[in-house]
Amino acid sequence: MTTQSIAFLSWLVSGIVIALGFTWVGWRSRRALNTSAQQVNRFRMGLFLFLLVASIFFLGYTLPKVPYPTDTVTPDRVVFVAAKQFSFAISEKPVSTEKEWEEVTQYGGLVEVPVGALVEFRVTSLDVNHGFSIYDPDGLLLGQVQAMPGYVNRLRFRFSKPGTYTTLCLEYCGNSHHTMKGAFTVK
Repeated sequence: MTTQSIAFLSWLVSGIVIALGFTWVGWRSRRALNTSAQQVNRFRMGLFLFLLVASIFFLGYTLPKVPYPTDTVTPDRVVFVAAKQFSFAISEKPVSTEKEWEEVTQYGGLVEVPVGALVEFRVTSLDVNHGFSIYDPDGLLLGQVQAMPGYVNRLRFRFSKPGTYTTLCLEYCGNSHHTMKGAFTVK
């Protein structure tokens, strides 16, 4: 079962539970109930404690599984990305000028990164805001970050599957936005 299927089923079950809760409350509110303030306060306290324990449990369960490394971990490889309408310059050297961008896009080959290495993408833009997204060879979106002029965003990822990975712009940047692509290989 794919991650998307699990997320959809979780959303569907949650929606059904919420709909049933609203239906139950609506059905029960047709007639007046004689309840004391003490009963209501006990119910609220019990509900609060249940939600608190459930939140702590889910936080404790999911926090160790966060896929992002801490800043103290040094990446195995740094890849520099400069976006400009309507292409990405993906290089092993920083790209900060028009001349460097042209050299990389015209003469540079595909950047290669090793399988299993922690790769840090340092992403910027030379003109307007762009989106930098990474798709695996099967077309699955792995991660994305904004490419902004005058600022470097970092995206770290550990690639477990070899192949050619595609990068696409996810921020509308002009008439030829749909043609804005890049690529690199994992070997």
